[in-house]
Amino acid sequence: MGSTLSSKHEDPSFMEGFRRWKAMGEGGTSYDMSGYISNLTAEKTLAFGVDETIKPGFYNKPEKRATGWSRATETQRANARKSFLKEPLPVRPGPRARAKPFVYPQRERNAADPQDPLLKKAYLDAFDKLGETNGGFTKWGISALEKHGRALFLQSSVPLTPLAHPTDGEICHIHDTDMSGHVTLSFADAEEVIQKGWGERHRLSGTSWIHIGFTLLYVPNSMEETEILNRIYQAGVDFMRSG
Repeated sequence: MGSTLSSKHEDPSFMEGFRRWKAMGEGGTSYDMSGYISNLTAEKTLAFGVDETIKPGFYNKPEKRATGWSRATETQRANARKSFLKEPLPVRPGPRARAKPFVYPQRERNAADPQDPLLKKAYLDAFDKLGETNGGFTKWGISALEKHGRALFLQSSVPLTPLAHPTDGEICHIHDTDMSGHVTLSFADAEEVIQKGWGERHRLSGTSWIHIGFTLLYVPNSMEETEILNRIYQAGVDFMRSG
């Protein structure tokens, strides 16, 4: 094992991949060579392909891909298939964004990429209000999936659908490194988010590691987009509290 790892350190392409992986910043796994190798192992053994995360129709057969489907009640299955968005999403303008080609952490941009401070503050302030608006059944905590950073969770007293395991009731979080985020959505809402260009599936969603509704939301490019993205986060809250 030691000699194998040593030879990889001497491989320019391997080390370039490691450098690009580290450029995203911390999240979800060890921020060192062991975390990078873990990411490569997941890519080879479990993850969906890079381009599969934006393909339409993934949610059409939840009985095959949704962890917990066999344990879900008919009401829970029906809730997973319906939309919790208050109104249809617009198609996102401009070229489609894409996540970096790694399994985890899943990010759109590098940590050192410039961020508009006013846009970032507005986005995070709006995200904070999610906790206030839904304070009767949510709480803030450290992300169970990212291992650091703040996330919004269901309170333990609120029943959790088996279609949202295993995240300890985590609903959503925003990555401080680049302002992309993750949210658990109903299948209908996840499909709409992807089709209209606001996000993509995690490469492990639909596996035993992460439930099928776990969705990446891209970085906002304008104040208007922060409002749309927070509507999506609210849809995630409403789906998760549906039980």
